[in-house]
Amino acid sequence: MMKKRVVFSLILLFLLAGSLLWIYKLDNNKQEQEQEAMEVKKNKDSTQYTLKDQGSLYSFVNNKDILYTLIDTGEEEAEPSTDVFALDKNSRLKSSIYTTKNGYEGEISALGGNENYLVWLDGKYNSYLYTMVVYDITQKKVLTTIESTDKKSFDDFILLGHTIYWIESDPTKQPEEEITGEDKDTMIIGNHAGKIKSYNIVSGKFQTIDTIKTVNYPNEILTVSKDKLWYIDNRDFEETALIKTYDIVTKEIAAYDLKEQFLGHLKPINNHSVAFFKYSIHETPVGLYLYDTSSNNITLINAKETDNRAAYDGKGRIISNMMTYEINTEGEMKFSDAIQQTFYDNFYFSCVGPISSLSFTTSNGVDFSSIIEFNEESLEWRTEL
Repeated sequence: MMKKRVVFSLILLFLLAGSLLWIYKLDNNKQEQEQEAMEVKKNKDSTQYTLKDQGSLYSFVNNKDILYTLIDTGEEEAEPSTDVFALDKNSRLKSSIYTTKNGYEGEISALGGNENYLVWLDGKYNSYLYTMVVYDITQKKVLTTIESTDKKSFDDFILLGHTIYWIESDPTKQPEEEITGEDKDTMIIGNHAGKIKSYNIVSGKFQTIDTIKTVNYPNEILTVSKDKLWYIDNRDFEETALIKTYDIVTKEIAAYDLKEQFLGHLKPINNHSVAFFKYSIHETPVGLYLYDTSSNNITLINAKETDNRAAYDGKGRIISNMMTYEINTEGEMKFSDAIQQTFYDNFYFSCVGPISSLSFTTSNGVDFSSIIEFNEESLEWRTEL
């Protein structure tokens, strides 16, 4: 009897030791997997989040506690992200919330969002077809997907509240006009009519808002202020371009003819004014202008401004690689070059649609591996350029 008890006790000790060893290995593996993925540095002007591993951050969404981002891990050539990543600002850990459904050819080309939802485009590097993926942050799950097709193509979007907006076009449609080699061909080749579409995440309803005659660079994307979509209808080559607005509240569409053949790169200031660039098919845009739809007045903001990719927030602020502009509802302007003087040309507002904060990427050598949160108080405004 005594011998059986000893054997039983030894078995229990062996099982206990094995369990402790398994738990120890599990904890070790967990610690290895949960090593901090980024460093955080703070100073009086900004907070900087930097990846520890190689990679460039792009198309990010900076929420209160989490940075959602895409990461290009290419060394010599671009290697678009195959995952949507979450970087926890508190624990500094990195995790993947989604992996492309297109295998080794897959890539995530754009990511946008707010505190409630994320939206991204999942596609293949050798294809113009994308799947728009809608993700609920609170539920941590994909809610729905929207597929593009050969005749219903899209490659950009804007998320405003719980509604997604985009331009859908048919790139397979052949031009009816004859190609002659003249300047007007720029409005014919590769261009086609497009429909402005929307999808309400809560109701699940789709809507066609408007049809625009030509979809071509630089006016193939939508822009937005608080309650309005802003976009360009290029019309025919012989006609002037129209600035259009869609009122999200009243559902009304308005068109404004500035008597310009080419204008674009819209930066909405508020619900009644928008900044824009003039350009021609032979010259790049130079000069940033402000158009007030209430008064029909056009005001020159900066004759030397050339950054047509400047970021905007839809609430009065525009940030270019040259200057930061703040324009109020009365059209009064102030200026700051604090960001530009600190980072020179080494910063990029990489986001879909309007910016929600003074957050941008910057490089540490080759990779744009850092995200900067710049302090509002450090902008140091002035009233003259």
